[in-house]
Amino acid sequence: MARPFEISVPDAQLHRLQQRLITATFPDELDDAEWDMGVPLEEMKKLVTYWRDTFNWRQKEQELNERLNQFLVPITVTGFGGLDVHCLHHTSRNPNAIPLLFIHGCRPD
Repeated sequence: MARPFEISVPDAQLHRLQQRLITATFPDELDDAEWDMGVPLEEMKKLVTYWRDTFNWRQKEQELNERLNQFLVPITVTGFGGLDVHCLHHTSRNPNAIPLLFIHGCRPD
């Protein structure tokens, strides 16, 4: 039976993330790499600065929990045993909408 779920990242994990953002080091930029070799260094630095100085995870966590109907559904998978599958339920305003199923994986810890 499905049971309600809310996102709740432990404070210790957010603290570890903040420490990693504070101590992040970057490699030298490759000449003319652009996006061909991944995210350009300057873009990555902007992202790290934003996450370190501006982004508020607790605010986003609250918004997600308020906006999304989230559930954990227990299933049994041969070779793995019991697993909880994270599900969102959202009903479309369009009566002819095609149902969608998005499946994702993540570490349980």
